[in-house]
Amino acid sequence: MSHPPRPLALACLACVLLYLSGCGDMDMGPDNPVGPFPQVTYCSVDQDCPDPSLFFCDSATSRCEPACLTREDCGVARRGPHALAACDEVGGAGCQCDMNRCVPVVCAADTDCDSGTVCRDGACGSPPSESRAVACEVTPDVVVGTPGMTVDFRVWVRESTGAPLVLRDGVAWEVLSPSVVGGGGGHQASVVLSEPASEHQALAVRVGNVSCHARVTVLPAEVAPGGVRVLVVDALTGRPVPLAVVAVSADDGGLEAAMVTNADGAVWVPAEGEVALSAFHSDYGYLTLARHDASQFRDVRMALRRNPLDRFGGVKGPFPTLTETFSTAVSLRVGLMGLSVPGLPTDLAPESFLGPEHEVALPVGTGQDRLSLPSGSALWLTGSTAPDVAAPGVAGVCDSSLPGVLDAELAIRTGACGTRTAWALTGELPLKELPLNLMAPGTDPLLQLGQLLPGSTRFFSALSRDARFTLAPTPGILTGEPDTRAAEYAQALPFERETPGVRLSFPFAVRVPPLPQYRGAHLDRAYVLATVAVPGRGMVPLGLGAAANVAPADPNTDADARLGRPGLVPVRMAPTHRGLEGLPYRLVVSATSGDQAEDGTVATSTLVANLPRPEFDPDGVQPVDAGLSFLSLPESVRYNFDGAPRGELVGREFQAQVDGRASVVRAEFTNRAGRRWTVLMDPDDTDDGVVVPRPPPGFEDRTFDFDGVLQATRAKLQVEALRVRGLDRRVGQGPSRLVASEGLGAERLADLTDAVATLSVGRPEVTWRHPEADGQRLARGSAVRVSVSGFRLGTGSGGEGQVRVSMRGGSGCNDQALFASAPIAPGRGEVELQLPAQCSGLGVSLVATLVDLEGDPLRPLVTATRQVDIP
Repeated sequence: MSHPPRPLALACLACVLLYLSGCGDMDMGPDNPVGPFPQVTYCSVDQDCPDPSLFFCDSATSRCEPACLTREDCGVARRGPHALAACDEVGGAGCQCDMNRCVPVVCAADTDCDSGTVCRDGACGSPPSESRAVACEVTPDVVVGTPGMTVDFRVWVRESTGAPLVLRDGVAWEVLSPSVVGGGGGHQASVVLSEPASEHQALAVRVGNVSCHARVTVLPAEVAPGGVRVLVVDALTGRPVPLAVVAVSADDGGLEAAMVTNADGAVWVPAEGEVALSAFHSDYGYLTLARHDASQFRDVRMALRRNPLDRFGGVKGPFPTLTETFSTAVSLRVGLMGLSVPGLPTDLAPESFLGPEHEVALPVGTGQDRLSLPSGSALWLTGSTAPDVAAPGVAGVCDSSLPGVLDAELAIRTGACGTRTAWALTGELPLKELPLNLMAPGTDPLLQLGQLLPGSTRFFSALSRDARFTLAPTPGILTGEPDTRAAEYAQALPFERETPGVRLSFPFAVRVPPLPQYRGAHLDRAYVLATVAVPGRGMVPLGLGAAANVAPADPNTDADARLGRPGLVPVRMAPTHRGLEGLPYRLVVSATSGDQAEDGTVATSTLVANLPRPEFDPDGVQPVDAGLSFLSLPESVRYNFDGAPRGELVGREFQAQVDGRASVVRAEFTNRAGRRWTVLMDPDDTDDGVVVPRPPPGFEDRTFDFDGVLQATRAKLQVEALRVRGLDRRVGQGPSRLVASEGLGAERLADLTDAVATLSVGRPEVTWRHPEADGQRLARGSAVRVSVSGFRLGTGSGGEGQVRVSMRGGSGCNDQALFASAPIAPGRGEVELQLPAQCSGLGVSLVATLVDLEGDPLRPLVTATRQVDIP
């Protein structure tokens, strides 16, 4: 069984960096940001340095560092004999004064450089020649669509060493057939599908002496009357999905028609009026369009994502030591790496982001503390061997250069390989800098890190644009209990050891909009993740910032100690580098509450804003405005898992009240094997209720988890309200317009979404705490305890029901039932009940069951049994 997932992908990222929080600056060794020094000077106090007015003694590294108050303090005119070579070299960009340290200026775009030069890996230089190109690939490389569909392409270029090559000139696009109209310039092209044709090479690009192409299939424009044509494609590879069952269901969820897609992934199904239109394939997540108008939208494109835990793999190896240290301090080396995230973070299984968790030992003081960290994290002492790390990847495209891949197209179509961008954040921390409260209960490592990282100049980013890997069936997946910790990784880490990475050189502030509320309280923290969006690869982290909202708890984040203004979050990030230059920067701003609700729900509201470019603004003089507002959270969420009516809901009915600015609602069910069923709805329909259809014969019902043959429990439910650019709420029918053949395209949802409010609903569970095991002996009239999760205890407003303990067997026990509706302590979810004094006997069964407000057991049953002896 896989490790329980973390509630937030962003929290997962920062949790791994726990030991960077509260640490001050890290020494990155000989690749000093201003080096080289004329000589290495060790020190105890500032007076040990050559000139205390120009240097200070870094107590963490016991080394003199160049000091400054202004940029002029870094130049030769001010420093004289203590000039810094990197700040005064001919043709260089000079140095900035960053957190009172002199550090070289880093470029973020070609416009930062002089005419005739370009920005690559954070430094200005001569533009590379196209003659260095030895290979290229187009993304997407396969397209299936209908006339009128617009497709954006990008070419990736590599040189003989395999390193990425970003050219200023020398890229030429060519249309090869009348099936596409358009063209491109530089690394990008945009075309419109035109004349119908079977799969063929329709677009080519030449870079120097190499060329590559994209294959295109254009379906006929006509759709036969009386039904809907549905095209089913893989959301991450563009390949058609044959043998998918497309089903049409009535308002009550009953199946009306079902057809199977052909080799092109297309099928015509009879349908008229308002129906539920669903695509089912055992290897993919199910997708349902609720209340689809089959008479108006008769040509539909449904993009499916593979089951995230059916196959597992990625890259693994000793974490690369990018630099060596000159410090005499004993230090803890810290490394975090992962592979880029395609789509919205919630599209992934948490295990697919930074990997399953594992325990590591951290020397602190005279003892050892064991921590549970994702597999992409590394902690080790200077002088010791770097530990292995593993980063899982999501299936996608690859080529035959990948070891173990004999037929690349077969591997792509079976989800056995992928190509993503590998990223890493690296640093080192002297042990004497570890804060005393590092392991204190309740410490939020994400918040600590996000508040302290912007104030440091010693964080570095390393990237590998084209990390290729294979995936194999996940151990245990055939039994429905995938064990991702037992998965093997066939490929080594892709980082070039001689490349030190690029410093997180851009500190600035982000103005966070007013934080939303959940259950009457403002969310108490905000996180800002600086990223770059990589076509065909996904989201790549470049930096981070965070702020609390507790003093006071109001709509604004607390004032930062350095900026002194509420509502501003300081951020620090690296520029794009290692082949990602020229791609768009994005800010992901998330608001959440640090404490998980008693019923297991997790609420998060997130904005995705374009960042024109990072700026060097350490004092936050010109804050970056997200330009958007958070969506309110969908608090009133109800779903009847039972097939029969219960309360106000009919069988399998979903209801929710969402923000009026949302344009699409997603209800996503996930079972223990990580397999999903996503239902897309128009926000106007969620108030009235939407019935989730029954799956066709032969397909599992993923709204449930099945233990064996008979026992079933609820699948996890997550509800998202999304604001999608290009979908006008006033027009309505957002999901249908999104997936229409002439629409925006469901596979582009991540690029089009600028706000999403997410509520993860806990799975109701009940567990015995006392007695701890079967066969235990209890005294007559003794107290028993039961733990409840994913369920709000209470019979009043906001409560969902009670715990009922029934007794069977023995003497004076039968037909006895005990009820508890309040936990013994707030937030613990644990109840205590007193057994009747007259109940006694051997083998007495105590059956704990969750019941609703009417006293009826939840459906499916949520129950746990203990057998005890009561003499």
